[in-house]
Amino acid sequence: MAGRIVVGIDGSEQSAAALEWAVARALLGDDELELVNTYNLVVQMDFFGYQGMSGQQVDWIVDLSKRLLEAAEARVRELAPDLACTARSVSGHPAPTLVAASQGAVALVVGRRGLGGAASALLGSVSNRITVEAGCPVVVVGEGRVPTTGPIVVGVDGSEFGLHALRYAVAEASLRGTTVRAIAAYDVLHPALGADDELVARMRAGVDAETTDTISRALGDVDVAVEKIAVEGPAAEAILDHARDAQLVVVGTHGKGLVRRVLLGSVSRAVLNDAERPVAVVDMPAT
Repeated sequence: MAGRIVVGIDGSEQSAAALEWAVARALLGDDELELVNTYNLVVQMDFFGYQGMSGQQVDWIVDLSKRLLEAAEARVRELAPDLACTARSVSGHPAPTLVAASQGAVALVVGRRGLGGAASALLGSVSNRITVEAGCPVVVVGEGRVPTTGPIVVGVDGSEFGLHALRYAVAEASLRGTTVRAIAAYDVLHPALGADDELVARMRAGVDAETTDTISRALGDVDVAVEKIAVEGPAAEAILDHARDAQLVVVGTHGKGLVRRVLLGSVSRAVLNDAERPVAVVDMPAT
């Protein structure tokens, strides 16, 4: 049965790149696309002299939403004529609209920064709510050429969240016929500890063993090559440093140190903000 990939459309260059990423991903998984554009309307009012939108302004906004979706559908037909694609123009705030659309989907794909429709401020309330509440992985794509070669890079921290992110990375690598690069970071915070070579070696060995176990649990019977890299230093920097040739970067929404247990953690924020490649934010599956 075909899955469904939801794409936030807002007319920006980042949204266009997100659409092209989604088309390529849909073809790999034999999925269908659902294109969603949201628009906000201010009702007609007279509040101490303030006038709301006129009917003509409202009509223009609604028409713009429909035209953006028509242009997006035309691009889908150009890239993949046989790909199933539907489009919806929705009045309302983008975050709850896209969260609702994501339920049961394979992925929700948005641009890194847009014009206000899909992901206007990546580190703002819209993206926080989407990445935390979405019912599927959220893929954030920047403008420019969508990479189609290179490994899938994933942050691994030994938690169940890191395990699920790795499983997602392995599944994506299997679809794309590529490899996985698993990054496990450990940070020696106190200078005195950093001077103890034996202690640092034990820390590295512990991280290495933990990562090996996580990889074994994630792979199962899937035949995907996984490169394991243990790095001393901040997790976000380690992931970004090893993702320059990636076609996709994967991070979890939570974790013990990799991504802290607050809405969108500091590490995932840094990766999302600074990565030059598409980033997938993966939460635990619903139970």
